[in-house]
Amino acid sequence: MQVVVIGAGLTGCLTALGFADRGHQVTILERAGRLLSRASTANEGKVHLGYVFGADPHFHTAERLIDDAILFRPILERWISAAEFAAVVCDPFVYVVPANSGLPLDVIRCHFARVDARLNARMDELGLRYLGQPGPLDSRPLPDCDSAGATAFLTPERAVWPQGISALVTRAIELHPRIEVRFMAEVARVVEAGEMWHVDLARPDAKGDGPFDIVVNSAWADRRNIDRRSGYPSAGPWFTRYKFGVVLHHASHHLADAIPPNITATSGPFGDCVYYPMNDSLYSSWYPVGMCSSTTADTLERPSFSHAQMQSLMRKTWQGCASFAPALGRLAALDSPLPAELLGDFIIAKGRSDIDDPASGLHQRSDHGPVRLACGYWSIETGKYVSAPRGAMQCVSECLEEF
Repeated sequence: MQVVVIGAGLTGCLTALGFADRGHQVTILERAGRLLSRASTANEGKVHLGYVFGADPHFHTAERLIDDAILFRPILERWISAAEFAAVVCDPFVYVVPANSGLPLDVIRCHFARVDARLNARMDELGLRYLGQPGPLDSRPLPDCDSAGATAFLTPERAVWPQGISALVTRAIELHPRIEVRFMAEVARVVEAGEMWHVDLARPDAKGDGPFDIVVNSAWADRRNIDRRSGYPSAGPWFTRYKFGVVLHHASHHLADAIPPNITATSGPFGDCVYYPMNDSLYSSWYPVGMCSSTTADTLERPSFSHAQMQSLMRKTWQGCASFAPALGRLAALDSPLPAELLGDFIIAKGRSDIDDPASGLHQRSDHGPVRLACGYWSIETGKYVSAPRGAMQCVSECLEEF
């Protein structure tokens, strides 16, 4: 069959590989000039186990993310060797609970224990290990913590280097004989043509693509707009945020032996930091600075910053992160221009308010994955980065069951 995948992020690329491996011809339409260029690399690469979602009263988010996380590596190793994958895995995360956390310490402690139990039970049931780590895997309190007034836990949760994953997936796409990629192809809408589908591009002078047996919309920021313009509006409410982090290059040169462990501050509008030894870079995110715009509307406008503004935002991010990783405070004193860059993109989830609201829908992130809009037309809400591989393979399997 002829399959078109809209969007070449991690979800779209893995969906294309899944269809192509089953013998189908796949066309990827990507509005940028390269694969995996936006949200798939503009994040910390955390392979979430749900520790940060203690505010979900039903525990559904952790349950969903644990399964996504266990399947993350086995799915990717269909196209990435075990040695290549192991080379992009980072150290475990320390979770710091600040004195002003949005959840009481006892609630967080109970939530962590519940995540541990669920993780080990699901690994046994599935016969798989989270990122290949031997078990059992548990979080445990750390007696010494550099953050004043905070409690810390060492967890088994890890990140992967997202740029490394993207490079390996890009290689798999480029080498696959049944995948064609068309760049600078912004999609306006999908149109049904008999029992087939046609894709109209946004440029008036651009020729559309088709016919296709199957359409998979895996565009990230514009996914819902494409579905709506195609006659399939999604139920709301939706909350769109633009968030960035700061990537420090040559981190060991600037921090020497003071590179902090990988840390997440929970629960609330705090931040995290992740060190990637593969290219000696440090990702830092401080929510009050990096979450620079939000809206419940469908409009998507990327913020722009002057050079001076970017330098200021980098320093403010490190100053904020110093509250849980004091060594990062020294980065704010570096001379300009700073050896770093802002890395960000949209975060889209169901809800009406931000995470500082205990009742926000953003604290519950289990309702994601592929959705059948019509026979042959599917739309994938990725959710978190960790959920991309499982969502892609689920879409391929469920879609082909129709034919």
